Amino acid sequence: MFRKPMLVLLGIVLIVSCVEEFKVPNTVSEKYESELVIQGRILSGEKSTFYLSMTSAFGDNGSSAPIEDATITIIGQNGYESKLAEYDRIHNQYTINTVTLPQNTHYAVKVILDGETYQSDFQELQSSPEIDEITYKEKSNGISIHVSTHDDENGRRAYMWTYEEDWEFHANINMFGMGPILYNNKIYPGTNIDSPYYFCWGHNDSYNIHIYSTEKLKENRVPEYKLLEIPIDDIRISYIYSILVKQWSLSDEAYNYFRIQKLYTEESSGLFTPMPTEVQGNIKCTSNSDIKVRGYVLASTITSKRIFIYEKDLNISSEYENCKIDHPDPYNGNWIRRWTENINAGKAIAVIPSGYLDENSTLYYQECFDCRTVKGATKKRPDFWPNDHE
Repeated sequence: MFRKPMLVLLGIVLIVSCVEEFKVPNTVSEKYESELVIQGRILSGEKSTFYLSMTSAFGDNGSSAPIEDATITIIGQNGYESKLAEYDRIHNQYTINTVTLPQNTHYAVKVILDGETYQSDFQELQSSPEIDEITYKEKSNGISIHVSTHDDENGRRAYMWTYEEDWEFHANINMFGMGPILYNNKIYPGTNIDSPYYFCWGHNDSYNIHIYSTEKLKENRVPEYKLLEIPIDDIRISYIYSILVKQWSLSDEAYNYFRIQKLYTEESSGLFTPMPTEVQGNIKCTSNSDIKVRGYVLASTITSKRIFIYEKDLNISSEYENCKIDHPDPYNGNWIRRWTENINAGKAIAVIPSGYLDENSTLYYQECFDCRTVKGATKKRPDFWPNDHE
């Protein structure tokens, strides 16, 4: 099996976004051989997802094409076999629809790649209790978000969480509500119509490892585990913020695996750092015992809960701002020409109280009135959103 190595994506069961690579000196032998990494979740009640990558030597900054040609199925000890997983190029993941996956057997994932077969250990689906609540706490410099849960049945005493964030944000100004403006070489009178570039949304998936064990506690109860913090000047809490938290119960083996990964990735300051060789997971190459493979596939039911946080309900005021303004320069006669060039190119608007450019005008650059200039912004409102802004 020969593939160009890529960095290990370990310590995470979701695809990573916006994480800096951890730099390590290249001190290993040139004979380093990369190994396949298989990560994923067999879920009942939601789609199951799997991620394939290759390990790399320390200091190897090269990248490689995603692994798109694997054949992946979920198999059960009772003879169950799922449909083939579909590959999602956008998120670099394989998915299988397991919303109605029965809970009456043990499951494993089977991966066929380059003529070799890999399989995870058969596991019982861990039953996850409901999430009690998602709460937030305000501080002078932002907010923190917490999850609480418990299990009266005294079942598994270890938990894992991931989350999905969505937020609505606005441009700093609604250009059509500012009186006469000059935009794209055309004068627009003041109107009550919202600018088409005023409302936007953003999205983010969690990538850190969030686990907790109640093994040493009297009660099987998790009180306000902190998931994340959001600074006061963050765009996410500038208008409406939503977080969907997903919860899994973990077996003792799964908890120990992710606990070691969490410790290692936090100490090394990067999720892309190659993992220690002793952390092998629950995947084996069944067609050739000499081939090494890493990673972990867990099996569980899933519970989830969503909350919305409105900036207007916070006791702290959002300090997010993204706007560059210009004023006429009486000592430089070229300001009208410079403004006109930006306005005609769609890079700025001018508020013109007099109906034309003069010393009473104000220039607003594109980031002030066009929310799409923010990285990751989209005009597509989530289906679950509590309003009908467009």
